[in-house]
Amino acid sequence: MLLIVAIITTFAMTKFNQVTNKTHLVTLKSQLALIQSGISKQKNKNILLSNLPNISSLDDASINVNNQELFKKVIGFSIVSTNTSDRKLGSWAKVSQNSYIFYLESNPINFVLENNSFVCKSQEDICKELN
Repeated sequence: MLLIVAIITTFAMTKFNQVTNKTHLVTLKSQLALIQSGISKQKNKNILLSNLPNISSLDDASINVNNQELFKKVIGFSIVSTNTSDRKLGSWAKVSQNSYIFYLESNPINFVLENNSFVCKSQEDICKELN
């Protein structure tokens, strides 16, 4: 009886971990789409207002600090940060003025704001999966 419970528990935990990782991946994809859309809107707004179209930063959050409001300059709500020590799964960490990491169970994914685009800088196969 105990063996059956152990087998069922092992199977259930494996499935739960897969579901959790998929949930974090879906969260990343949706937040990434919002951030990229927000950057595009901000560029268009800058052009219409005859300002320089360059976007120098996505937020005023402190670097590598928990509970900072990320991406506040380009989306209508904030995404709360983690830091590189805690590495909270399904969360973003700001690692420099224009660099961010999103933590998945498998590995962290790196992003950089460059040339007015929010670009994936991790392995090519990982970045392709996000598009």
